Amino acid sequence: MAQDNHSGGGLLDSIKSGRAPLPVIGGLAALVVIGIIFVAVALGGGGGDGNGNTAVGATPTASSGGLQTSEPTVEATIDLARPTTAAENLTSVGSGDRLVIAKFGVNAPLTYRSVGLDGVMPNPEGSDDIAYYDFSAWPGKGGRPGAGNAVYAGHVDSGAKPCKNGTVPPPCQAVLWDLNNLRVGDEIQMVVGGQTLTYAVKSNQPVSATSGPWDQIVSSTQTPTITIITCGGDFNRETREYTNRQVVVAELKA
Repeated sequence: MAQDNHSGGGLLDSIKSGRAPLPVIGGLAALVVIGIIFVAVALGGGGGDGNGNTAVGATPTASSGGLQTSEPTVEATIDLARPTTAAENLTSVGSGDRLVIAKFGVNAPLTYRSVGLDGVMPNPEGSDDIAYYDFSAWPGKGGRPGAGNAVYAGHVDSGAKPCKNGTVPPPCQAVLWDLNNLRVGDEIQMVVGGQTLTYAVKSNQPVSATSGPWDQIVSSTQTPTITIITCGGDFNRETREYTNRQVVVAELKA
């Protein structure tokens, strides 16, 4: 998805200061500078074209506007003091690789997204898939299922695209619509390379898009962990942005 045009100044300032930009999740929001990290986490709809791209200056309509989600849920908070380590990232995902949240009937295919030296985390393909992010270019970030902190993201609503493999017209609830309803202890399964790994939710909280500790959120961890991100809170129809990002952290079960 295209980014708003006024987002470039912060990146230029970072380069001038000699600081490397850290992850950006591209989408329907401007980049915001948080210390040394640049973040644009926008995984909902609104003001988009039929290809899911932001139409800068567009006014959301009944068919392209973002849906408002429920009041952000806090279900324990992220342990920002957790030990970190370096971990390998996946360099591809297979056609049978999936994220499963049985509690909500989610059984979603994974799509591979590489985080390049520009720090951009590209969006998922559509309303029904989950993006896996390869942070190989950023030592100390990310991981893979079973090691480090594997980072995923999915849409909360569809924008101008249909849901459920094209069977539900927009605007509609996308794959991670219910993410904020996960509770501590709920299980999430990752099916990768024919192996199924089960994780238990440790925290689920809304994180500010403008002041969240994103550098720590995507850092690799000693305990095998997954982090799942989507949008949450209220959708501002003027700015085409959600107020929060809902972040679930889960750890591998023994």
